[in-house]
Amino acid sequence: MKKLLFVAAFAVLGLTMANAQKNVIKVNPFGLIFGSAELSYERAISEKGAFEISAAYTRIDATFNNSSEEASISGVGAEAKYKFYFSSVNDAPRGWYAAPLANFYSITGKEGSSKGKVNTVGGGAVAGYQWVFGGGNTGFALDLNLGAQYLSVSTSGDINGTSIDGIIPRLGVSLGYAF
Repeated sequence: MKKLLFVAAFAVLGLTMANAQKNVIKVNPFGLIFGSAELSYERAISEKGAFEISAAYTRIDATFNNSSEEASISGVGAEAKYKFYFSSVNDAPRGWYAAPLANFYSITGKEGSSKGKVNTVGGGAVAGYQWVFGGGNTGFALDLNLGAQYLSVSTSGDINGTSIDGIIPRLGVSLGYAF
């Protein structure tokens, strides 16, 4: 009888660990400070790999020094990453990782009768570490990363003088819920 209870307990523990935290939903807390909301979903698809997609929305209202009219800026964006996890102790989505990425953002601006649009397309790579705190099937996640990306910017409408085509640094901080 003791052997049967031991085997049953081991099987339940194994099933619990097999289903533990393969998904993470995250937000960028610093983006909220600057008028941008970014929501990410990460799914572990193997022991050492995970796919992450992000959607962003930005809305800023401002008044410029030389104008009495209020400017309105809004935009949407999307990003995709494939994370390669390196830890020999932990499975994805925990530990050190490297990730190639691709993104696209479209931002429109309006001030009085002037209107314009800025589109950005980028690709690059980041390296980081993701912690998942808590046992069982749920937990709290913290993701920190640093890298670089090539960014190409195009403008249309009344916007001129914006030219960013080159490599820029990236720093990422995300807080989330793992399940």
